[in-house]
Amino acid sequence: MKCRQCGKELKPHWSTDICLECSRKNVKKIFRENPEIKQAFRETIEELKKPENVEKMAKNTANFMNVVQALRGGK
Repeated sequence: MKCRQCGKELKPHWSTDICLECSRKNVKKIFRENPEIKQAFRETIEELKKPENVEKMAKNTANFMNVVQALRGGK
């Protein structure tokens, strides 16, 4: 499979049709053209870094994995 933007060959297990470099360029372009989106993104990342939110994400992830393991028969 090849990148739809630059034509670079993608790894066989790649789950998208665009390479990382092109994806990064696209995000940078969006941020450059829309400073309000860039600011909202930064604020969201800062919010996620707060200790209480990190703890909540860890608990949610652990709960999710417990459910997955239970569905798989405790493997």
